[in-house]
Amino acid sequence: MVELDTKKIVAGIELLFTGNNNFVFWYDADGDFTDNMDEIAAQLREPVVVMGKNEQFKTKLTLVAMEQKCQPALVYSPCPKPEARLNFLTDMLYYSREYTADALVMLQQELQVPSSDSAAFREQRKFFGSKERIAKFKKVYVPGSNLAMAVMAALAGAGDHTMTAILRAVLAAGLGDDNAILAEFTKYGLTDQFWANVRAAYGFQGIKESLKQLATALYLNFTFNQMAKDLPDSLANYRLSRLNNALTFLSQARNDQTYAHTYQAEADQVWAFIDGGKLFKTTDIADLIDTDVFSQFDRRILTWAVDRLQAGDYQATAGKLNLPAILAKRGKTMYYHGRFHDAYALLTAAITVLSYHHPASTDLPAATVQYVQHGASADQAYRHYTELRDGIAVDLDGIFDALTDLVNTTYVNQDLTPMITDWTAHYDPTMIQMNDWQRNFYRTYISNTPDRTVVIISDAFRYEAAAELKEQLDAQDVFTTTMATIYTGLPSVTYFGMPALLPHGEMHYVNGHVLTVGNGGEANTLVKRQDVLQAKNPASIAVHLTDFLNWSTEERKQHLAGQKVVYMYHNDVDATGDDAKKQEQVFAATTNTIETIMRVVEFLRNLSVVRIIVTADHGYIYQRSKLDSADKIDLGEHHFDTQGQRYAISADDIQLPGVLSQRLGTLLDNHDSRRIYYPATNSIFVSAGAAQNYVHGGASPQEMIVPVLQIATRKGKSQASPVAVKIIAPSHRITSKSIQVPISQEVPVSDTATAATYRIYFVDNQNRPISNIDTYFADSTAPQPKDRIQNLYMTLKDQGYDNSASYALVVENADTAEEVVRIPYQMDLTIGGGFGFDI
Repeated sequence: MVELDTKKIVAGIELLFTGNNNFVFWYDADGDFTDNMDEIAAQLREPVVVMGKNEQFKTKLTLVAMEQKCQPALVYSPCPKPEARLNFLTDMLYYSREYTADALVMLQQELQVPSSDSAAFREQRKFFGSKERIAKFKKVYVPGSNLAMAVMAALAGAGDHTMTAILRAVLAAGLGDDNAILAEFTKYGLTDQFWANVRAAYGFQGIKESLKQLATALYLNFTFNQMAKDLPDSLANYRLSRLNNALTFLSQARNDQTYAHTYQAEADQVWAFIDGGKLFKTTDIADLIDTDVFSQFDRRILTWAVDRLQAGDYQATAGKLNLPAILAKRGKTMYYHGRFHDAYALLTAAITVLSYHHPASTDLPAATVQYVQHGASADQAYRHYTELRDGIAVDLDGIFDALTDLVNTTYVNQDLTPMITDWTAHYDPTMIQMNDWQRNFYRTYISNTPDRTVVIISDAFRYEAAAELKEQLDAQDVFTTTMATIYTGLPSVTYFGMPALLPHGEMHYVNGHVLTVGNGGEANTLVKRQDVLQAKNPASIAVHLTDFLNWSTEERKQHLAGQKVVYMYHNDVDATGDDAKKQEQVFAATTNTIETIMRVVEFLRNLSVVRIIVTADHGYIYQRSKLDSADKIDLGEHHFDTQGQRYAISADDIQLPGVLSQRLGTLLDNHDSRRIYYPATNSIFVSAGAAQNYVHGGASPQEMIVPVLQIATRKGKSQASPVAVKIIAPSHRITSKSIQVPISQEVPVSDTATAATYRIYFVDNQNRPISNIDTYFADSTAPQPKDRIQNLYMTLKDQGYDNSASYALVVENADTAEEVVRIPYQMDLTIGGGFGFDI
């Protein structure tokens, strides 16, 4: 059966019916139109009489009866026309008309297949016996193009009739002998043609015509090309003589997100087939740095990097890059960066933790500066490392076991302990300026400003987290930030820190609570804190930050209307850390809090709030490694007003090694003679508290230095846009199959010029890629233009080119697919070609 547009057949038949002619005879010798007859009959004005084999006499009787009634009819016989002497209807044929049709010829004309392809078209008679296959053929066939390629594309479900699209579809169907598309090719006699085209296009001369062999050849040639090396003699069977086409094919496939999963699955199959672990076992690590065909290379690089870190070689080199640059490159720009980003980021954080050495300070101000400028980065890196390690993929987990032990040990012994020891050695409350005390926060930052101010107080939001929040805000041009620090009192706990942030007179510690003179009671609930705020300024409110997030825009406007001072309280970090069952999630809670505050700040900006302050009641210390008995100090039998893991308040005189104290009245600015005791290191006191890895209340920069992040907002939309790029080639002429394309990032990345990823490739006059697709990461902050130039190397397909045709270099934003640059190029080269089909 051949599927046709039956309207033309019906029109042809109707023309044969005239006033003197009642019958039209149609002998369909091969029965090509049998399955079309119901559709044809439904469109004809005249009835259809079907004359089967050996039904001539029966049919003649029917026709005689119809003739007597002057009723016309189409007589259709799916059989050859009999000789006249054997045809009972010969007499009727003399005064009737006869219709003939060649289904294939009609379909060929309908599909605009040229007569030069008639023989090939008839060979595919079976293929064209389906409406569905014909519809697919129409989508990919371009009149005059290679017929067999279009048929293969239709069978493969390819996007067009090019070898690239067909091969991609075939490989996506699996590398095994049970490939469904190859089975279809075999069914329609196209398997030999497919392999002939593969050999012609890519120079594949494999041991056998096997998809696994072909994929192996493609992946290996791409791998060694990335290494700038020739395929070794041991792999000679996989050499491709048309390397350019192979490189272009795989480059385009890798950059097509719809094919990414298939590509990676194929790569794993090829790796197993060639026993890649053995094949590349001795490959120098420097050769792997620029190679990203197989994900197993990333595992090898990660293992190498872990070994270097464990050996203390934090600036190890491979090729031209040192270890930090290698981690950045592999984790941000290489093909599998999405899968391995966290693993490389984890190692980057490890370098900061392992390489930090805390110098001894001369006094408290110097210790503060050292922590703010350097020490906090170690805390932040340890948080990042631990959080990333907790979420690392199971199949990578074992790589980092020993390193994690080293990072934990180093952080405690080399970072945390020296920082805290140095801090407590110089901690002297009398050296703190009045405006730097947390208890003077309201007077310093709120009282004297005419602007409405929203204060976000996040419980245990320590300095390093605020520094990360500041960095994220600074990346946007709608915010201007300044960071200051204030010192908590001791103990550095919520019931001291929260009242200290409110307006107050003298503060007194009574029965486990800090009382504020003037409001006559505690300030330990949202309602009571709002009462304190409104006693100072009636146009004040206190709200829970989570409530603010859950409100509608209109509700937010109503709550903020007319208010001059708004305190928003948030408690995710401390609530998580204080729970012994959840304390291991405290770093994740810190990261979530940064994201939450970012969201709230954006909401406030949209509500025209121009001044926002982010601060905290206290910070915290967290270490993942378990504490042993040597880390715990027993204060003995004394009377304590209260005691926690990092502090104790008592009127007793306690003299113990490793224990320091301050007069409580000095810290609260009153006459209280009791003393606050705290460990001189990161040790804890023996206490009934459940959580021991997450602690606060004592004297350390992590606990006592809290941020005052002031944020000024700007109305309107962000003016930031992706950083622009420019092609700076002196000539836009193609004279070689390998083309160097110098590309420049026009300005450094800033708050108004954001980092962007671009794809660069050459196209023909039909906008079809004719080269590999290279990726350019425009993320440089280098101030000098010469330091923002990079040379890309493009490879053209090995096919014929028309020097009079139009070609162009295209640069598109990889995230938005928006074309940002198109530069016409003059083709001065004709290479390869002569395949008889499109690559």
